[in-house]
Amino acid sequence: MTRIIFKLSFTLVLFLSPLYALSIISEKQKVVIGVLAFRSKADTLREWEPLAQYLDKQIPSHDFEIRPFTYQEFNDAAARKELDFGFTNPEHYVYFSVKYNATRIATLIRASMGGNELKEFGGVIIARSDRKDMTTLENLKNKHIAAVDELSLGGFLAQSTVLLSKGIDIKTDGSVSFTDMPHDKVVYRVESGSVDAGFIRTGVLEKMAKEGKINLNDFKIIHPVKVDNFPQLLSTPLYPEWPFIAFKETDPLLANGVAIALLSLKRGSEVATYAGYYGWNIPLSYEGIRVLMQNMRVTPYDQTPVFTMNDIIRKYVFHIIISLGLVIALLLFLALRLRNLTMSLTEESKELEEQIRIRQETEHYLKRIANVFHNSREGILMTDAKKLIIDVNEAFSELSGYSREEVIGKTPIILRSNRHEPFFYEQIDHALESAGSWRGEIWNRKKSGQEFAEYLRIDSVRDENGKIESFIGIFSDITEHKKEEEQLHRMVNYDPLTNLPNRNLYMTLAEQMLGYTKRKGSKAIIAFLDLDGFKQVNDRYGHEMGDHVLKKASALLEQQLRLSDIIARIGGDEFVVLLSDITLDDAETLLMRILDSLKEPFEINDVTISIGVSIGVTLFPDDCEDIDILIRHADAAMYRSKEAGRNRITYYDAEATSLILKIRG
Repeated sequence: MTRIIFKLSFTLVLFLSPLYALSIISEKQKVVIGVLAFRSKADTLREWEPLAQYLDKQIPSHDFEIRPFTYQEFNDAAARKELDFGFTNPEHYVYFSVKYNATRIATLIRASMGGNELKEFGGVIIARSDRKDMTTLENLKNKHIAAVDELSLGGFLAQSTVLLSKGIDIKTDGSVSFTDMPHDKVVYRVESGSVDAGFIRTGVLEKMAKEGKINLNDFKIIHPVKVDNFPQLLSTPLYPEWPFIAFKETDPLLANGVAIALLSLKRGSEVATYAGYYGWNIPLSYEGIRVLMQNMRVTPYDQTPVFTMNDIIRKYVFHIIISLGLVIALLLFLALRLRNLTMSLTEESKELEEQIRIRQETEHYLKRIANVFHNSREGILMTDAKKLIIDVNEAFSELSGYSREEVIGKTPIILRSNRHEPFFYEQIDHALESAGSWRGEIWNRKKSGQEFAEYLRIDSVRDENGKIESFIGIFSDITEHKKEEEQLHRMVNYDPLTNLPNRNLYMTLAEQMLGYTKRKGSKAIIAFLDLDGFKQVNDRYGHEMGDHVLKKASALLEQQLRLSDIIARIGGDEFVVLLSDITLDDAETLLMRILDSLKEPFEINDVTISIGVSIGVTLFPDDCEDIDILIRHADAAMYRSKEAGRNRITYYDAEATSLILKIRG
């Protein structure tokens, strides 16, 4: 039902927005966008004003205004209901979502100083480079720290979380001065020596250095962290970039229009480049940040529930009854024992013999259980109710690399890999609490650091009162099985030479993309590409050289395509491309770039190779809506390109049932 409502709403936005704009174009409504100024307000206003102008053009019925704020100013404006939209950091969005029912409609894709696309950011811990006593996280204990705000993820929370993992609570094990926005204030306080260290978000230090405000050599990074493809200085894990949010009172039709305008903004456009970012993405999940704030008990999760005596009685009434029952049972037991003392010595002797027999049987049973535990080929791990390890078997040590002495008293967290989100482990805890057991596949890490897949069974052991007293985990290594599954998946779906999707995977992806394109009411292009001169390369230089040419051509094709486009190799030197959500003019420009890139000679093993490409194009849904027929149309159009002299583009004309040749370059 929710999906149907969403589709209807989206359709109404697309087709009724023009009517809505015309109906009120005579009286433009002011729309206020609050922006958290993590640099100066003047810089913030200058950088984001082009976005307001862009939205004015996209939604001419409204007049968009940018207002830079500090944290307190932002909160006050939201409380007075002066804002329609906001652009702020993730933890501030969580605060607004709880307090004012704000919702995220897009996530920023930021650009680094080197031009990289960044969908995540983190925190940086800085100190003066001449501070020899400030090199590790432990050195921050009992020091004076400058930070932006208690609600700043990149300017306080991310760093505090890293310190807590080392057993350091910076609020109690030191002193913190909050400077409020911009982050530059923290940098200047560290530079002046008025504080020992500072917390700032990623990118601030590099930008200030580029602006000539500081010298990078005057600073050092404490606890530097390296993350693949992340180019900025970093001290913490990464978190989703800033969201663009709509407040509860904002007109839903206007909010949908703004969301579409943001997502339609071309990446790397002048509007985005001016503000130092690439564009916008569909809203990411911020649940991990919400959990982080709850764990750290920061606003709005800083209120401790008040418990009364009645609450305690209601919560522990079962335990109170059980305790009273045990006392009564103990009194009855003592009375019975007193009576039994009057029995004859013969009866006592028989009871003693029976107890000895039962104990001997119990000992034999426990020995059998111990043999199973120690001789099992599966790893077995036992913990107490607090999940502290109390015993492991030999197979556990063989599979994990940890000896028994190394893990006793620790939690199974030492085995965790980085492949699962916190929510995954929360689901396991919930299953153990509600159902008493959990079974499934999980990735863990050996002592050597090597990750391995295992099939894990966890069962809770409860006492006679139903309270959990221990957990037992039994696992087996299925890494090779997972590798075989992955290899089979690649064999079925990918071309082994170029690593591009094969026809099987392309058909699946194309069906999904065309379905989405049809629902959105936009256009798509299917292009069939065949390399010109490839047979001559094979005949002259051999098939090994031909394979190199195919790899080079595949790489050149991928470089010209957008991230949203789909390309597959479906035959020897044949490729098929799907360009979704694109105009015919933009498609022609992109296809021309493909023609030009494959015209250029390139060298392989000191041999200069010259090839070209013939392209056939058909349109969705104009020519047809069936993907198989569309590919055949594009294939037929490609053959006409070959017949017309190669190295050109031919479009399939569905109405005239003929092909129109368009020659480019």
